[in-house]
Amino acid sequence: MVLLPLVYLAMIAAAAAGVMWYATHAAGMFQHVRGRAVIFVGIIYVAPLIAGFFLVLFMTLPLFWRRQKRQRPMWVDRREQPLLFAYIDKLCETMHAPKPIRIDIAADANASAHIDNGLFGIVAPKLVLTIGLPLADAMPLREFTGVIAHELGHFSQGVSMRLSYAVHRINGWFLRLAYEPNGLDDFVDGMLGDEPHWSIALIGLMCKLVLGIARLLLKLMAFISHALSMQLSRQAEFDADYAAARIVGGEAMGRALEVVPFAGAASTLAIESAQQGWARRALPDDLVMITAAFMGSMPKQIKDKITANILSAESHWLDTHPPLFKRIATLKKAKLNGVLKLDAPSTVLFRDYAELRKMATISLYQEVLGDNLKAEYLVEVKPT
Repeated sequence: MVLLPLVYLAMIAAAAAGVMWYATHAAGMFQHVRGRAVIFVGIIYVAPLIAGFFLVLFMTLPLFWRRQKRQRPMWVDRREQPLLFAYIDKLCETMHAPKPIRIDIAADANASAHIDNGLFGIVAPKLVLTIGLPLADAMPLREFTGVIAHELGHFSQGVSMRLSYAVHRINGWFLRLAYEPNGLDDFVDGMLGDEPHWSIALIGLMCKLVLGIARLLLKLMAFISHALSMQLSRQAEFDADYAAARIVGGEAMGRALEVVPFAGAASTLAIESAQQGWARRALPDDLVMITAAFMGSMPKQIKDKITANILSAESHWLDTHPPLFKRIATLKKAKLNGVLKLDAPSTVLFRDYAELRKMATISLYQEVLGDNLKAEYLVEVKPT
């Protein structure tokens, strides 16, 4: 995986060197031509030069691309949530994991750990922990702690996490270049507009050919990069599971993993209900509460389908995570008892939990709807 970015840079250097070699060595074609033939030969000479220039420019663009700024997710600080921060600080100390620089709160059933300062994070990462509030509703404290500890386990995978992040970014370059049109494509298409001169058409067709071949190579590199990084990703999940099980125990961690897909399905149903409400401009102001309601009243058919999918899942070399049943089986085999013995609702970690749920819901709406979200569209959700 380290070699793939180097291969990419080598491809750029080789393309530039090839253009320079052609410019100096192909000039000999002018030695034996005279008159108007010079114009024809000149066009034949210039076409590969322009195509080569476009190729080098095409492959160099990602090095200067900046990621589009996304709306900052909802986050909390120590003054707002002192117990949550104190609890996570203690977990980090116990696990010998670096502390997150920020804790984000989400209204969907998701938890994650990521680097938040771009490629500079390879040297000095700024780590962000994301906590999905529906998971706090769906699990008691011990299992919920296992979910958080799993993400903190990723924090402790220093070199692995940084390497995976770097490869993921490079892979993003490959994919965007391979699949997304850009200004160069528009320029070349403009050259091949309505009945162009044969010389312009020749240059345009050669540029399209060169860019098409480059895209095929980038697709291949993206596939290889993804396959290699996913192998590392799956191993990192096993490692993070083990780190969390040392805190909460293998049985509790296994139960937490079993709950996650059901909470995810309930969260999807809640979001779908909000989408239906948007058609009437009536959005529920608490998606977390709705998720908990769907979780508690989920039909047996849906539960059976989720269970069947878990048990029938097969390991694929392009998967980000190992099959869930394999992760649970590995935890049971490890026979870890854990050190956490607390028995309480997970929501005790959060101050003003009801208000926090609504703020997370509004944050999700703002991310999707932007300025289209109005206060009058929010409808109060009442406990049932």
